[in-house]
Amino acid sequence: MKVDRVGDATAPRFRGLLLLALTVALPSSALAGVKVAEQEDFTLELGMRLQARTIYEAVAGAGGTTDRQRDFMVRRARLKANGKMLTASYGFEWKIDGTDQVGATPSAQVENAWIQYPLGRGVEVRAGLYDQPYSRDRLTSDSRQLAVDRGNVSNVPDGLGLADNAVGFHFLGKAFQGRAGYALGLFDNRFISGPLQDRPMVVGRIDVNLGSTKDVYQDAHFGADKWYSLGVNGSYQSIGTTATSDSFNTRSAIGVDGMFDIPTGAGRVFVRGEFSSIRNDPAGPAAAIDTRTWMAGAGLLVLNERLQPFVRFDEVRLDSQVGGAKTDITYVGLNLYRKGHSLKFQGDVRLQANTGESLDGARVQAQLDF
Repeated sequence: MKVDRVGDATAPRFRGLLLLALTVALPSSALAGVKVAEQEDFTLELGMRLQARTIYEAVAGAGGTTDRQRDFMVRRARLKANGKMLTASYGFEWKIDGTDQVGATPSAQVENAWIQYPLGRGVEVRAGLYDQPYSRDRLTSDSRQLAVDRGNVSNVPDGLGLADNAVGFHFLGKAFQGRAGYALGLFDNRFISGPLQDRPMVVGRIDVNLGSTKDVYQDAHFGADKWYSLGVNGSYQSIGTTATSDSFNTRSAIGVDGMFDIPTGAGRVFVRGEFSSIRNDPAGPAAAIDTRTWMAGAGLLVLNERLQPFVRFDEVRLDSQVGGAKTDITYVGLNLYRKGHSLKFQGDVRLQANTGESLDGARVQAQLDF
């Protein structure tokens, strides 16, 4: 009897270890995680993302000099979970980013934590921490990018809290058999202290998809489908000058973006563009400050959809009130796909113009994502 009791206690542990081994060992599709639970009213999929990166670049040094810097890093390490509970869907992502990255202080944080519930007639509501519906560059996962990472077209609004992850809620839905999508919601600005933002950000987006409606936010597709997508988005927030003041600064952004990805005799042709105009309007007589940023990128997927040479251009134009400087960055690179975006190798060279010194560089990255 003692042996039986030991066996009974050991069996759940053995099953747990076997489940963990299967989670790691089973093959995955290019987009989905590994399904570890499937019941009538509950499903659970687990996944992970690993980006090992090498960078060699020129950085601005003291006194107008240029320093060369080499950096090995684990740029992103993520654990993911998603599934359904009754009619609600959910997503969760835990991250440790920037391990051994120069100037970074990595720590474990929640990247995504949301629940989405259908309200009927194709309308749903999502609440929690996730990407606010602004900027195709930010809504496209860092694991699905044309270049090794995102660019200034979304880094600028992201630096003001007007793009990327935020806590809030929004309503979303689709119309015309999924050809049109819409989203509108309220969010906190993660860079503004709570007492100064009694009024939340209002963020909205409209998408039109004339081709396939699957995997719209992705910088390389595979197969025979065609994509023709256009998006328009905007963001607005009033920010108090002090916790008790009735005067407000305002921050706003408006942007448009588009993408098409089609098969041709030479291979799959991918083209994407995006433009954003960001305004910071201070309280009082001071004039508003406008910043404009745009990007264009293109790639050609060849050799049985394994190899994709690409080029990407980013430009930022500052307002004349803050110097009117212009930054132009061109990325030229190559993507090697072994299993779609789930297993790929990327490399690019950065060529930066309109600077007093050479700030060029190169990046190489290996990615596992499921």
